[in-house]
Amino acid sequence: MSEKSSAQTFVKGATVLAVAGILSRAIGLFYKVPLYHMVGSYGNGIYGNVTNIYNMLLMVSTVGMPVAISKMISEAMATDDYYAVRQTYRVSMVSLLILGGAATLFLLFGSDAIIAFGHWPRESYPALMAVAFAPFVIAICSAYRGFFQGMQLMNPTAISQIWEQVVRVALGVVLCYFFVAGGYGTGMGVAGAILGATVGGVIAVGYLINDFLKYRGEHPEIFAKDLTPTNTWQQSLKRLLLIAVPVTLTSVIVSLYATINSFIYIPRLGLAGIDKMTATMMFGDYTNVDMLINLPLVVSANLAVAMIPAISEAYAVGDNKTVIDRINLAMRLVIIVGFPSCVGLSVLSNGIFDLLFPGSLYGPGLMRVFAYITIFMMLSNIFQSILQAIDHFRIPLITLAGGTVIFFIVGWFAMAVPSLNIYGMGLAFGITFVYQTVVNYFFVKRYTGMRIDWIQTIIKPSVASALMGLAVFGVYHLVHRFAGNFISLILAIIVGVAVYAVVLVLIGGIDEDTLHALPGNRFILPAVNRILDIKNRLTGK
Repeated sequence: MSEKSSAQTFVKGATVLAVAGILSRAIGLFYKVPLYHMVGSYGNGIYGNVTNIYNMLLMVSTVGMPVAISKMISEAMATDDYYAVRQTYRVSMVSLLILGGAATLFLLFGSDAIIAFGHWPRESYPALMAVAFAPFVIAICSAYRGFFQGMQLMNPTAISQIWEQVVRVALGVVLCYFFVAGGYGTGMGVAGAILGATVGGVIAVGYLINDFLKYRGEHPEIFAKDLTPTNTWQQSLKRLLLIAVPVTLTSVIVSLYATINSFIYIPRLGLAGIDKMTATMMFGDYTNVDMLINLPLVVSANLAVAMIPAISEAYAVGDNKTVIDRINLAMRLVIIVGFPSCVGLSVLSNGIFDLLFPGSLYGPGLMRVFAYITIFMMLSNIFQSILQAIDHFRIPLITLAGGTVIFFIVGWFAMAVPSLNIYGMGLAFGITFVYQTVVNYFFVKRYTGMRIDWIQTIIKPSVASALMGLAVFGVYHLVHRFAGNFISLILAIIVGVAVYAVVLVLIGGIDEDTLHALPGNRFILPAVNRILDIKNRLTGK
């Protein structure tokens, strides 16, 4: 594959996953809104407790293993080693079935202990049972997604994610309504909502199996039985574990932040004078904030997924220039999309919560805090994935281990302070991710020789985002004087997008490569050219 076509494949793959991730999160938004209206902040707190445990278990199969699979397969394809491709697929599938099965058994038989350890309401038990089989199902999805990502085919992953979310939302909302309206209680309502995730996973598995069978039929050379063996089962498993274990531990530690919160917030807030039900409501409002900030976060997460096989491929053949070019492109995409998203979420926090989650006491304030922390989450995620792609797996693991200690200590003390209470959680996240961003960047710079163009990559998008924030704030509050909240939000967002785009183009904050990499560039490029024409006429150029 030529350098140009390989770069185009990376950009296309990153764009496909980013768009699918945003769409999938948007679908999830339509899930959390009715859920909030049916079970309230208290039910949301139960939902957050259960899904944090589930997500931590899921990280073992949904992040670490697919990364290892995609890396091994992309490396094997770079040298046309089809036997290694087939062997990687088989070894990874068996490994993931074992891991997923173990996680399912843990939830089935360990639910009582989990509830007691976290001081959770007893209503959490049905929800834990509803989600128990999901890790096994999603583990199968991960094997197929890792295979396709290694082939740099992102459509199967993207489409299966969307199907998974659609089924999860549709079935989850119906079941939640059935249990709540039927008088079965908040706990059963949350269980119905969570059961949709398990069924959605089953549908995604079916879709991926179908795609895999088609691909195998179209590429018999990869799965031919007479291929010359190039490695043994044990060698493949050892290589898989050498890559997957550090990445998996890294992912588990990331999700451990949320799990730590789930287990300490009730007793720590209790020391601040807050009872268990109020504490659960606070945490429920935080879960809504977490869902909203995930919209920009998904850009960096899916860029990371697409980036690893693309950078690994260039790194495997010693093409350091391509490695650096792809790193810089990924960073520019994250910042150009992420900065204005975070500013917008902060400025419009009250309006967004009034529209989606009316009556939320703590949500708007928490979102104003977490919106800016999200920027460091995104950058930390990108740098961490770069280090994994260039075979420095231990560094993110060590960095995160240090981050976990920082997070636990700050959260433990801050949430017990009455004046901070639940906002102590935000302080813990902020300090932790600033630390991780700085340390991970230092090592990426050291091992790749990359240099950030601070003015082009950071300063210009920041200036455009700040001006956009001022415009959004002014439009929202002006329109809100004589129109409703929804109209005010829509007009503020439209004006914000226009101001950000115009300012960014006028100050030269976006280059041609980045423009071509953005989703919908066919529509964006004409608008950019029109802005530049106006600028040239005004300046006489």
